[in-house]
Amino acid sequence: HDLLDFPYPFADQFADEIILSHVLEHFSLADIQMILAEAARVLKPEGRVTISVPHALSAAYYSDPTHVSRFNFETFFYFSEAHTFSYYQSIYTRWRITRLWGSVNLINNKFGPVGPFWQRLENFSSRVLSYLVRHSKTYTLPDLLVKQLPVWLVNIHCQLAKVERSPAA
Repeated sequence: HDLLDFPYPFADQFADEIILSHVLEHFSLADIQMILAEAARVLKPEGRVTISVPHALSAAYYSDPTHVSRFNFETFFYFSEAHTFSYYQSIYTRWRITRLWGSVNLINNKFGPVGPFWQRLENFSSRVLSYLVRHSKTYTLPDLLVKQLPVWLVNIHCQLAKVERSPAA
């Protein structure tokens, strides 16, 4: 289905979860807002949308000329009312972040299997990055790590929960 063809062919409150894996970076903020608003319509109360995007400083982001929007570890907080900058009128803030993590791809999958050492190193790197995201007081620390190691293909993963509003809101 074309994500910009609204409404989606699903009833209101149809889905428990929507997965947007390496999709949103191909759209403008205005398009992302419409996609997330439609996701909110389709999701059941307390439904979740799980999003994966390349980090803005990664080779994966810069190598694809079709990427339009950039994301770092703080970007998804702009979609939450709890964020300091939630006053932007153009950003739909009816989401709560339930989980935020990162993953690291040290090698490009098209080169085939690289052996258990590289797989263990990649898994360890992903765990370290996710630990930093969970325990940092500021999300710029993991972003600085990505900046120092730009050859890494870093992906950001975020799970957003739909926040129900009362009819008066």
